[in-house]
Amino acid sequence: MPSDNAVDADGAEFVLASGLEGQVSSHPDTPSQTKAFVAPTLADRTNTIGLDIVPVACLSLNDILFEFDSSFIIPDAVKIFRHLPALRSRHASLTGGPPLLSVFGHADPVGEDAYNKTLSGRRAKAVYGVLTGDASVWLELEKTPFGGDNWAAKGVAARMARALGRPSGPSAAALTPDYLRLLNPTPVTKADFLGRGADPGGKADYQGCGEFNPLIILSKQDGTKLTKAQRDAANAPDRRVVVFLFSALRTINPDLWPCPRASEGPGQCRKRFFANAATRLAAGAVRREHKEPQPGVSDPTVADDTFACRFYQRIAGPSPCEKILRMYQLRLFDEVAAPLPFAPYTITSGRRVIPGRADAGAIVTVHDLKVPATATVKWSRPKASDDASAPDPAPGATFDFELDVFVDLPDDDDSDAVALQRLSNLGYVLGLKQADDIAAFQRDYASKLPPSTLDRPGVLDGPTKKAISDAHKDAEPLVKTNDRFKA
Repeated sequence: MPSDNAVDADGAEFVLASGLEGQVSSHPDTPSQTKAFVAPTLADRTNTIGLDIVPVACLSLNDILFEFDSSFIIPDAVKIFRHLPALRSRHASLTGGPPLLSVFGHADPVGEDAYNKTLSGRRAKAVYGVLTGDASVWLELEKTPFGGDNWAAKGVAARMARALGRPSGPSAAALTPDYLRLLNPTPVTKADFLGRGADPGGKADYQGCGEFNPLIILSKQDGTKLTKAQRDAANAPDRRVVVFLFSALRTINPDLWPCPRASEGPGQCRKRFFANAATRLAAGAVRREHKEPQPGVSDPTVADDTFACRFYQRIAGPSPCEKILRMYQLRLFDEVAAPLPFAPYTITSGRRVIPGRADAGAIVTVHDLKVPATATVKWSRPKASDDASAPDPAPGATFDFELDVFVDLPDDDDSDAVALQRLSNLGYVLGLKQADDIAAFQRDYASKLPPSTLDRPGVLDGPTKKAISDAHKDAEPLVKTNDRFKA
């Protein structure tokens, strides 16, 4: 999972690491409580002011990190858990106390409410077991199968053995402690959770929300026209586990925590629903996504009303971890337009500096809250021994190539401005004037152009724009280079 080494200096929401597996993010600052209503008291009475329950950061684990219909967490989850120590350190209180944690599991709307509530609770409990390194939590899940969540039937012992590089044979009980250390080498204590481990059932420490707080609500048309497999894929963002980090100064009474225990049914959840919860969760004419609407922008597909629970909306509604990340891809080439598999790179987009490695197809995949208009890409040729396991480039590394890339380009725009942005992405950027870059492209792609165009070098005519668009698509996604702009 690509991560970054930038500094969040202005209190805005900030994705620290992201990928198909989930994300790790800082929350936006919330206004301080500046007003308090007080009243006269007797000598032995006081007015009490409490801090609101507002997360300071979050990390999320997407559905792909769990076995299908199961709470078992696969080895790739280490890509998320490994960021927790730095995230807690980043958000330590003024007195140095690290943030407190609380885990929320979620399901999609397929199936019965009670089943989804239980499965999402079991997934949250499994994450709690990883975070604490408590093997007994996992052994309880293994010994108490629920529906499809039958660890023995799914062969999780063999799965753990393979991940640990051991032969099959040992029981899950024997392998679990080492497997938990593999997923999370730096466990926290139960006292590091919001409920401080006070409740034996994990109240306030971990809970399942079932299907009541979805990120995506499919349309009525989706329900009739999509196949089951297509609906399952579209609903994937709903199936997630989110860990919220709260100020170390925040104290709560688990007995007063509004969420039921992970092992309890959905009845207590419904007591916290909005009055219009049924409308919030109902399919409508268009597919809706949980995303804060932008002022002055009317978009019926964007809504902040897909969560049925008032309490969850209050703490999680603005969270970056409850926004579906956008994806963009870049492809890295050398000076003769040959792809560079496993090339080391950094991408600078706004305040994010993202180091990583291209995949076997020389493609870089970036997940962020939005697709940027531009990004600065630096990359180098990989070593002959580099593969998918090669480390990311170190901070301060030097690179062979550098290019400012126009990322968010509309596919159907054939204007001169977009054609020139595509031309820049293809590496034609070093001419003394724009016509020089156009002429250089026309020379390189002469076989794709008619004589009438070649007779007027440097002119951005229709055939040239089409050739640029075609070349840009052939080099998808986006970046093509040559030694004319070698760093």
